[in-house]
Amino acid sequence: MRRLLATALLPYAQLRNTLSPGLRVLMYHRVAHLAAYDQLTVSPARFAQQMQELSSHKVVSLEDGLRAIQAGPLRKPLFAVTFDDGYLDNLTEALPILQRYRIPATIFVTTQFCDQALSHPRYGSQPTERLHLNWDEVIALARSPGITIGSHTRTHPYLPTISDALAQQEIATSRSEIAAHLQQPVQYFCYPSGDLSPRELQLVRQAGYAAAVSVAPGVNRRDADLFQLKRTEITDRDDVSQFRLKIAGAFDPIHRLLHARRTRRFAQKHLKPSASFEATTL
Repeated sequence: MRRLLATALLPYAQLRNTLSPGLRVLMYHRVAHLAAYDQLTVSPARFAQQMQELSSHKVVSLEDGLRAIQAGPLRKPLFAVTFDDGYLDNLTEALPILQRYRIPATIFVTTQFCDQALSHPRYGSQPTERLHLNWDEVIALARSPGITIGSHTRTHPYLPTISDALAQQEIATSRSEIAAHLQQPVQYFCYPSGDLSPRELQLVRQAGYAAAVSVAPGVNRRDADLFQLKRTEITDRDDVSQFRLKIAGAFDPIHRLLHARRTRRFAQKHLKPSASFEATTL
């Protein structure tokens, strides 16, 4: 049903891209072979298929894409690739494919995952195999042409639900920890699960980041809030035809509805009625 609706919306999306092209940031997590479907995991074969398709478009680093939309109206749509959480398979599976198609990417790492002190709870507290990049691997990735490392906090909490002091530490300390390992500034931040409130926006700005990505769906144009950049989630179910619909923006209206529903549910469960924030999962 969603694909049929997106197909019907494709002419409108194509017209919008022609009249007002923007920067579409693609959101990935894992690239791996798993026994069962996982929304956050794309198989290497599917990822290669998607990157081959993407390579026919103008793909840029997050930095170059943001510079382009700030400089003025774009002539054609731009695309950037991002990964959340800092999984080991970003190095072993995703990087060779990115290099094959000369596609730059930003990888947002969680520092205590890199310390191997914690791992993402989605995959169990004690995974049978190492799940996340260690610091040597993060450094190796940072030295790879086209790869940028960003921050995804220290422990991957739901930021709006923790104290001011802890939120400040998750956002600012993670930046300094990554910078110390890489010996270079860290410019970009990713909100865990996309959950944020005005407090997190302020803390990210105060910490010195240049921009931050959410999981709110859509495309970024000149008027985009650099600290609430929109992204498009890509999954293993996105074959070439569905991937084309997603990167054209045909799914955006559907994803905005899902985003609004998830935002309401998160607010009802975790936040005071007066709180406002951006959050979604596609």
